[in-house]
Parts: sequence; structure tokens; C-alpha cells
Amino acid sequence: MISALCLDQDWPVVWFDEIDSTNTEAHRRASSGERGPVSLVGRVQTAGKGRLGRQWLSGSGNLYSTALVPLDGMSADVPCMALSVALAVRDAVVDLSNGLVIPGLKWPNDVRIDGAKLCGILLESGLTPSRDYWLAIGIGINLAHAPSVDNYETISLVDAGGGLKTPEEAIAVLNQTLKKRLKHQLHAGRSSIIRDWMDATDQKGKRCAAQHGSERVEGLYHGLDEFGQLQIKQDDGKIITITAGDVDMVKGR
Repeated sequence: MISALCLDQDWPVVWFDEIDSTNTEAHRRASSGERGPVSLVGRVQTAGKGRLGRQWLSGSGNLYSTALVPLDGMSADVPCMALSVALAVRDAVVDLSNGLVIPGLKWPNDVRIDGAKLCGILLESGLTPSRDYWLAIGIGINLAHAPSVDNYETISLVDAGGGLKTPEEAIAVLNQTLKKRLKHQLHAGRSSIIRDWMDATDQKGKRCAAQHGSERVEGLYHGLDEFGQLQIKQDDGKIITITAGDVDMVKGR
């Protein structure tokens, strides 16, 4: 997990008028031995990174940020940090919109409004040359406009009625909600974060489909297990645990 000391200090913000990707910049810094904490923010990204190697379209006006933070080590709590990050983004959106926009969460790390994607989250980790762990928390929030993404409906905070917010306003709020949620996980444990995530999800009562090994499985959302992994209840009652990958919502049933 992230150390309490890191979560109790200010995170300096480094701005780039244009950058290939803030997550790529975090990799570059970590390969030189830097672990943070530091918040890297690009006004425009030319090679934004999404999950599973996808491109994240990054025009001016939205927030493109990566928090590079040190990890004390790897444990079962680290994967659950993605849930904490999604909750932190949700908290930030509620704050930025003065409570007018309350997003839902879809496993593993989508932040959505009425089923449309508002935010992309990408967590990456590694070791510095001196074998110290680091974590890059990449977050892109559609503040001013919603990019076109294949197979995804997207939305911006403006379109959702949350008002026009600048990247400067957004990163100031987001860094505070990130530290608060990660500190909560550090002290209360992952079970508390899992409960909070399940309270905030918009998947309750919905059918979903995902890849499980070589098989495509479908069923009702059945919550998360003790490690924060998705559970799907098939029509025959069997519970399938999804450990990674995309989850699709099934319509018309």
C-alpha cells in the first residue's frame, strides 16, 4: 500500500502544455528512480493510454493526470486500490458539480453517468532501478467534451449538468479526494472500500457479460468478493468470479 506519510503531504503538480501521455511520463520518471508523490497533468495528450492498450483521445479542456506515488510493497490490497480510485473520482465529480452529478461505478474502474463513460482510469505499477515499488494512477475526466470511443457511450461533466470546470479546478479537488480514499483504505482495510464501491455501483440488478478463461459468461451482477473481484450469477445459479478484463452490460433482457 501507499505509506501514510505520502498521503499526509501535498502532492506537487507538474503541468505540461502537451505530452505524449502522463502515464508514460510516470514510467520515464520511475525508470530514473523517481517514485513521487507527484501529480503529472497534461493539457493535451498526443498518445493517451487507456486500459488494454487502447488509445485515450485527449483534446484540450479535459483533465489528463497521473499521480506517481511510492508503494511500500505489493499485497492483495493493491488491486483494490482501483476501487478506491474510482470512488475518489466519484467524490471529486460530486464536489465539482456541487452535488448535481452523482456518477455510478462499473467494475473494474468505469465512472459513469446514466451508463455513459465520464472517466477513464489506468493503474500501472513497477520497480525503480533500486527495486523500490511505484504506482501510477492515471485518470482522465471528460470535463468539457466527450470523446468518441468505439463501443462506449461517453459524456462530459458539462453535458451532465455539472457546469464547466477547468483542469486546474479538477486536479485540486481530485488530489484531495484521492488521498482521502486511499487513506481510508490504508486504515479501514479493503473490505470497507469494497462495501463503499458496492453501495456506489450502477450495476445492481443488471445483467452483464465477461470473458472467463476461454468462455464468455453472462448473468446477473452478484457483487464483489473479498478481494474486490466481480461475481456474476448465471441463470443456473452458478457464481462466476471475474478477475480481470472488460465487462459488458447486457441490454434487452
